[in-house]
Amino acid sequence: MAPADGEFGNDVDAAAQAYAAVIGEHPSFDVVMLGIGPEGHVASIFPESPAVFDERSVVAVRNCPKPPPTRISLTLPTIRTATEVWIITAGDGKAEAVARAFGGAAEVDLPAAGAVGTARTLFLLDSGAATELPSPAPSGGEAP
Repeated sequence: MAPADGEFGNDVDAAAQAYAAVIGEHPSFDVVMLGIGPEGHVASIFPESPAVFDERSVVAVRNCPKPPPTRISLTLPTIRTATEVWIITAGDGKAEAVARAFGGAAEVDLPAAGAVGTARTLFLLDSGAATELPSPAPSGGEAP
């Protein structure tokens, strides 16, 4: 992806289009590693933002709720070309978003729910980010 001070300067649409051309030469990924925001955003795709509805491979994203406000991002359809998607996060502040992603939230409301790999989606969490997940059933006996 072109940097903000690169050849496209502030023209994020041109930067997105140029990166889409690069993606077009390599239409899938082996692994995409992402973080998750406390409201469930991944990449630069925020809940109910125009980017969550976009079908192109790369988009210009404006008015992001956290800095920088203008960026380019892969879209969910592009992320879903990856064989594996790894979502890596830490902290209690992400626990609700993680639990909602596991619980089948709609990707429009929680973009992380739409970031899935073709073979595997792996969440790498610390204990804080996992606090709202259901506890596994005890092994070797009946579930309570």
